[in-house]
Formats: sequence, C-alpha cells, structure tokens
Amino acid sequence: MPDSRGHGSVSETVRVEHGSDGPSPSRAVIEAVADAASVDPVDLADEAGIVLYDHVDLDALDALVSGTAEAAVDVSLSVADYDVSVDATAVVVEPTR
Repeated sequence: MPDSRGHGSVSETVRVEHGSDGPSPSRAVIEAVADAASVDPVDLADEAGIVLYDHVDLDALDALVSGTAEAAVDVSLSVADYDVSVDATAVVVEPTR
C-alpha cells in the first residue's frame, strides 16, 4: 500500500510531488526511482546499480521543469528497468512493461 507521499512497492507506480513545497524535480526523480527500486536514495548507485547521470542531466532537467507550472511540460525517459515521467508538479515512475 502506498504511503502518504504515494510511494509503494516495486510492482506499483511511485509518484513524488516536486515544487515550491517539495524537492526539486531532479531530487524527486532520485527519490521516486530509489523507492521503486526499494533502496535508500543515497544507495541508488551502489545497491541498485542505477546512476541517474547516465540517463539524464539532472541540472538540465531542473532548469527545464522548474518554474513551468503555467506551461505544459512532460519529460519522459527510461532509467534502468523503469519508465519515468516528469511534469510541472510530479515525477511518476513505473516498472518498464
């Protein structure tokens, strides 16, 4: 069952909100992918073998998505065995089907 931030088990969709009251878009990606992989965010590379900079420039992602609440922004990418979608308010991670 997901917790209050929308985090759940490996087989479920993970959603992490970002923005003014939450983490940056890049931090939300880290948190969501780590949660989907069932590891702590600081252990993502060591325990899950996932290095996000191999998949996306996190600084560029923040610049693209931050401050775009009025614009329609939707960035999709694949990270390891997960499909990641980032919009102006949240990150959604699902296992690749």
